[in-house]
Amino acid sequence: MKRLLVLFTGGTIASGQGDGGKAPSKKRVDELSVRLHEALAGLPDVELVTAAPWGIPGLDSSSLRPSHWMEMTRLIAAELETGLSGVLVLHGTDTMANTASWMDLCFGSLPIPMILTGSQLTLDYVPEDALVNLRGAARACCFAPGGVWVYFNWKLFPGRSAHKRNSMNPDAFVSLGEPPLHFEPAWGLSGQASAGKRTLAVGYPRELDRLFNNPQRLNLVGERIRPVLCLPGCQPAFLGTEEFLILVGYGAGNADPAVLRQVAETYRDCQVKPQIIACSQAEEGRKEPDGYADVGLAGLKSEGFTVWGQQSYSLEFVHALCCYALATGLPPGPVLGRFLAPC
Repeated sequence: MKRLLVLFTGGTIASGQGDGGKAPSKKRVDELSVRLHEALAGLPDVELVTAAPWGIPGLDSSSLRPSHWMEMTRLIAAELETGLSGVLVLHGTDTMANTASWMDLCFGSLPIPMILTGSQLTLDYVPEDALVNLRGAARACCFAPGGVWVYFNWKLFPGRSAHKRNSMNPDAFVSLGEPPLHFEPAWGLSGQASAGKRTLAVGYPRELDRLFNNPQRLNLVGERIRPVLCLPGCQPAFLGTEEFLILVGYGAGNADPAVLRQVAETYRDCQVKPQIIACSQAEEGRKEPDGYADVGLAGLKSEGFTVWGQQSYSLEFVHALCCYALATGLPPGPVLGRFLAPC
């Protein structure tokens, strides 16, 4: 018997058209529930466990914050204590990659698939992409490899690499740094009812207890994690209380020397300087922030900062990794070093 947890969180997939625009709708959630059962009808050995962490019809994903991630993490962890074969999260696309990155950090080591999906178009459209994604993601939950994935337009994108590139087109997501998996036609055959893996994950990674014991730490994200988009002629602002600076520069990881001087001056007298994650507005390719003199973000090492390179990870993952390090209360270096390389 497969035991699948399905989370209805809201988003476009659960929305309808109204006078004020698209918004989550109970009517659409009810329809999705019916269609979900239809998608799994050929797999009689599947038990569905459903939950709505923020009620029905849920929230637009632009409203979600790290505190919502924590609530979802608690819910999944509690169900894992009973045992799960897979998790399906119906989610808005705007911050789906952010949530997927967080879930990858929390649950990516487990041997079961955890899949997030949604839609660009509501069920009011003809044609629409909601049911195609719902059906495919539901079947993938029974057959796909373990790990956290975003399922969209017949493809599975690794949670830590998923990135929304298109604001409206149904082919919305790409995978940065590693290729996606494609839906296997055999997953869609009713006759494959007994072919899927029956792995049952019981229990959650115990490092998550550090999150559950100190949930208030995620409330500090706004003052402890500072993402900075470097644009020509613009001077960023810093509080001086940051523990993590995500500096999104240019090219290989470069920035205006004036920005580097401002960072150095802001934290010159701080006994503990923030961790610098040197990133780039260039989506693809490995970043090398120590490749250029004067403008390379790695130059902040000479001012006593620890500088980490983004490498090929998405900005969504870098942000989630900083949130995870902050929330666990572990020394930031070892947590960042699980994925990033020091410059």
